[in-house]
Formats: sequence, C-alpha cells, structure tokens
Amino acid sequence: MNRFVQIADAISEYTGRFALYLILPLMLTVVYSVVFRYFFNDVVDWAFEVSLFLFGIMVMVGGGYTLKYKAHVRVDIIASYIGPKWSRYLDTLSLAIIILVCAVIVYLGTKAAWSSTLRLERSSLQTPFDPPIWWYRWIIPFSATIVGIQAVAEVMKIFRPIDGKH
Repeated sequence: MNRFVQIADAISEYTGRFALYLILPLMLTVVYSVVFRYFFNDVVDWAFEVSLFLFGIMVMVGGGYTLKYKAHVRVDIIASYIGPKWSRYLDTLSLAIIILVCAVIVYLGTKAAWSSTLRLERSSLQTPFDPPIWWYRWIIPFSATIVGIQAVAEVMKIFRPIDGKH
C-alpha cells in the first residue's frame, strides 16, 4: 500500500514539475507573437495554437500534482462543522467521485484519441498553421489516469493506520 502511494506521489511530482516548466515556452510564444504583431505588424500563424497546446498540457498534466498538494479549489465549510472522522468520509466521497470521473474520461478519451489518431486529425480552427492534433487528444486520457491514480493514493493516505488506529 505504501509503495503504491510512493509511486503515485512520484508520478504526480514528476508530471507536475514537467507542467511547471511549460510556462517558459508558453510565455516565449505569447511574447514573440505580441512583439511581431505590434512592432512588425506581422501575424504569427502558429502562436495561437501552440499557446493553446502548451496551456492545455500544463493544466491537464498538472492535475495529479495539484491533487497531491491539495491545491484544488475546495469548499471546507462543511468539513469545519462535522469533525475529523466525518471529514475523512467526505474526503473519501469526493475522491471516489474524482476516481469515477477519471475512469469515464480515460475510457471516452481513449476512444476519441484513437479515432483521432486513425484519422490523423488536424486543427479545426482553420488557421494557416493547421497543425495535427491527434497527439494532443492523448493528453486527456493520460492526465485523467494520473489524476485517478493520485486520487486512489489520497484515499489510501486517508485510511493509512496511524499508530495502529484508523
């Protein structure tokens, strides 16, 4: 059990740090686009879609990391009134919902990504850049898997025995 939690935490840490570093190429892309537009009166065709890809990957792949550090937006009003025992049950219910949603996203996302890969799908934004996006569709089930694994690890942390007690 502890080994699974360690592996899940390590995966979330690694993917979260990867997502963190995507802010640099995202900033450079946006700055490059703005400079070319306002100073050279030239439009950079690829900048909009590349920034969408980078931001989307950053948000999706960073989900497990965010869950690990409990940095998602939460409403703790109920938990403050029900005490630690019932708060653990409420957290478990929340995590169970996350796991269920992640399982559905992995299933449906994999089907959509596979279909997109077979078609070699390209962008529907109709820009001159027109990049392939089939590879981007695989980020969805990948990131849902990471979040789901981290959610299972968080449930295990909740019920981990502390000094022989639950």
